[in-house]
Amino acid sequence: MCTGILVYFSGLFLASVELDKQARGLEAQAFDLIQETAREAVSRIERGSVNSLDGWLRVRLAREAGWSVRVVDTQGTALAAAGPDSEGEPLNRLLPAGEGLLVGSLNNNRLLEGGQRIQGTLATLGSVQVRSRLSRPVWISSLPGIACVCSLISFLLVWGWLAFLLRGVKGIEAVLDGVVREEFWRRAHETGAEEIRILARRVNEAMESLTDGAVRVRQVYLETALALTRTVEAKDRYTSGHSQRVARYAVEMGEMLGFDEKRLETLRLGALLHDIGKVAVPDSVLLKPGPLDEEEFELMKRHPMAGDKVLSAIPGLRDVADVARSHHEKWDGSGYPLQVAGDAIPLEGRIVAIADAYDAMVTKRSYKKAMPLNQALVILEKDSGSHFDPSLVQIFVSMKRNGKGYRALSADSATEKSRASSGSNPELNESAR
Repeated sequence: MCTGILVYFSGLFLASVELDKQARGLEAQAFDLIQETAREAVSRIERGSVNSLDGWLRVRLAREAGWSVRVVDTQGTALAAAGPDSEGEPLNRLLPAGEGLLVGSLNNNRLLEGGQRIQGTLATLGSVQVRSRLSRPVWISSLPGIACVCSLISFLLVWGWLAFLLRGVKGIEAVLDGVVREEFWRRAHETGAEEIRILARRVNEAMESLTDGAVRVRQVYLETALALTRTVEAKDRYTSGHSQRVARYAVEMGEMLGFDEKRLETLRLGALLHDIGKVAVPDSVLLKPGPLDEEEFELMKRHPMAGDKVLSAIPGLRDVADVARSHHEKWDGSGYPLQVAGDAIPLEGRIVAIADAYDAMVTKRSYKKAMPLNQALVILEKDSGSHFDPSLVQIFVSMKRNGKGYRALSADSATEKSRASSGSNPELNESAR
């Protein structure tokens, strides 16, 4: 889509450049015609033979194809006119095209226009106006179609590129499905993106060591997925340990909410694996030191669904996959990938969203400094009810301000509060990474 828009507006710009070039090429001809008509008008008006001016114009314009001339008196009444655009209708979308000349639109045509007053012996007798039609480039009518074709080609290239990166996922999925049937001989092809190849290699290594027992099988799956998450984080030293910290914050909130042991384990695994889908994100986007542009952000937004696809293939991890899919949904429905809102977002996903954002703000990244703890809490409160579940934000902020849990405000928080209140209050937008 962006490519098509770029092609379309680039074509319009090139067409305007071509028309401007035409207009400048006609500049001398326009001035000659204006001067000649003005002299002839003065001569005929002062001799009292103004009626013959109309015939002279027609004869004169027979040698100037595409030109129109209009002569009016000082009251604006037409004295003579000839040519297809001599009715005197005003032009739209005027642009300068040289000294004393303009380019404008009339009846879907682009016209060059110029004029001057007719100065008689004793007084101003009126004015003369000349116009010439400019030829649009022959390709301009095909521009919308060209833009659509370019958009389609761009979409197919992006789709093909993503399919190339993820082509190894089906093989990994087949291996994991085989485990349900105790087909431990299956192996995944090491193909696709580097992260997918690493995952396939580690799945294969895990299968080599697998013996029997559902508990052991599930543990191998989890270790493989966690290893992949660590692989993604290891690419950037600033994000190392991010998933472990998010899991710690999330479990603290789960305990405050009275989760039982089984649900706490689901929450912990969901937090540890919430970014596993980033294996499908190119390194150029994942490791970019500055803010992402629109196209890069669209690629980044694919990682929740990619994570859901990987985790849902593992027996017993459907609830964990829901956490990975929903941790970028927003309370007001403006998040991604499904834009669900409120209680329709899984509770564990809402918890991980807060923990993920908090850790992203209070830890140093390649594209930003670590934020003071209290400032991060203020931003969470600011986005409560829009980005985050307000009741969960209240619990989390209360915990941290009361010194409970990991990375809570300490006895020295007064200093940190002072730094937060004196600094800027950036928008919460980089936690999407």
